[in-house]
Amino acid sequence: METKPCMRRIRINDAKPLRERRLMEGTLAVIEDDIRGFAASRTSEVLVAYTDRIYAMVKLFKSDRRRCHVHLEFVFTKDANVGTQSGILEAVLSYCFTVEFYHKVTVTCGSSDNGFERLLMGFGFVQEAVLKDEIRVKGGFEDAGLFAMMSQDYPDSNYCFVPFERGVAAIFGNQDYIDEIRLYHFGALPQDAFAANVAGGLGLLDSNGGYVSDENRYIIEESQLAAMPRELAKAYTQLTEYFGNRRASFDLNYRFLHGTPFQISVWKYLCNIPYGTSVSYEDVACALCDNNIRQARKITRAVGAACSENPVAIVVPCHRVIGKDGNLVGYSAGLDIKDYLLLHESFSAVTPLIITKEA
Repeated sequence: METKPCMRRIRINDAKPLRERRLMEGTLAVIEDDIRGFAASRTSEVLVAYTDRIYAMVKLFKSDRRRCHVHLEFVFTKDANVGTQSGILEAVLSYCFTVEFYHKVTVTCGSSDNGFERLLMGFGFVQEAVLKDEIRVKGGFEDAGLFAMMSQDYPDSNYCFVPFERGVAAIFGNQDYIDEIRLYHFGALPQDAFAANVAGGLGLLDSNGGYVSDENRYIIEESQLAAMPRELAKAYTQLTEYFGNRRASFDLNYRFLHGTPFQISVWKYLCNIPYGTSVSYEDVACALCDNNIRQARKITRAVGAACSENPVAIVVPCHRVIGKDGNLVGYSAGLDIKDYLLLHESFSAVTPLIITKEA
């Protein structure tokens, strides 16, 4: 199994290995000056990809950041095989979309780079244009294809959005796991830059940058679902069924990327609360303290704080935890959304769920 390449910004002490690997030419002094120029530039950035040695230099040319566009140029060593190139491309795309939050990534590919062209297409790039005389070759110039990928088409990790009566569930996940489900009111601004890029690319933001209230715009067709990361597509389907009164439980792989051991213990316990029911924060604290009421009262506030930090709303049902007196207490998405979810479940709990029969 090949080691995945790591990416970092170019450094002065890369001059010698870059020259040895024939990624840059000239004396060490000239190469070091070039690297200093890269570091000082406001319109470009240079990364190196490496495992046990450097395998590529990747130049990022930044267009107007209001359009969130970056153009990539890859320079590989001769021993960078297809697997290595694929790992480098994967790492660079992750950096562009989820670290720097670009919306559009483009790559120019000449006719002699048909292997890399196939790699781009395999990742989901589409050819946007043919550029005349774009690349200098020994015999003059050659045309090149301009390939592009938008944030909503990034195949590794991505967002999808499920509307409900009061707002939108923003779901983040990949092929194997769901990492986050956050609830927002219609009109609320996305709190994550990557989510904002994806939602904007899908036409789900209004003129103020908030989530639109037209539920029809959130519909994803079967062909689009098939192109999404597997577990993310499952989450879209199951959350849609939940809000449509066709599902009371979830079959999703999710994980907690962050959280203290105590928080995680609370989140795991919440999954034991049945659909259509509610418990108090003190009830949860008692369960975590083996029914030691004195100890439970000491951690009840901490239980409430952990519920408010729950990263996977609905699937981990923190909305089913209420005050001891029966009042709704605290909910990161808003008490009106918590009230809606509890009413939604209590109604469905006494009314048979809608079962869609196959024709």
